Amino acid sequence: MKILNLAWVAAALALLGCGSPVPSGVYLTLSVSTSGVTVDTSVNGKHNEFMSSDNGWMSGGGPLNSLVHEGENEVTFVLNAAETEDSEAVDLGFNANLEVVLKDEVVDSRDPGERVIFTRALGDDEKASLAVGETVTISQSFTVDKAALEAIKSRVP
Repeated sequence: MKILNLAWVAAALALLGCGSPVPSGVYLTLSVSTSGVTVDTSVNGKHNEFMSSDNGWMSGGGPLNSLVHEGENEVTFVLNAAETEDSEAVDLGFNANLEVVLKDEVVDSRDPGERVIFTRALGDDEKASLAVGETVTISQSFTVDKAALEAIKSRVP
């Protein structure tokens, strides 16, 4: 029994050591919006249901703190044109922003703040590909540096 308790304690300590490289009070916030485009979003190869949509019109966002690791990370968006009525003309749109947000700050996906890590929208070639029924995959790499995030946190009163 004592060995089982020791195993539980060791497992708990191991999990505590596997925390996010993002300091408390700091959030790597991803915002995704689409119009006429379905999106399947993955962070470091893991599907993110909240920032994915198969109906073609969505706006969502949230912190990626628990999904990232120190160093290089990747967000992948797999896009397809949504099914519409034949007479319905849709301006295909996709926008994604990843930014550093501090506790109590408001996130505005249409007007990212001053600490943007990346912003991505559809280019004309990508819109044309989607319009003819092709799938478009966008991969965006970014680096998580705990020391740099700590420095951002310390500069704000």
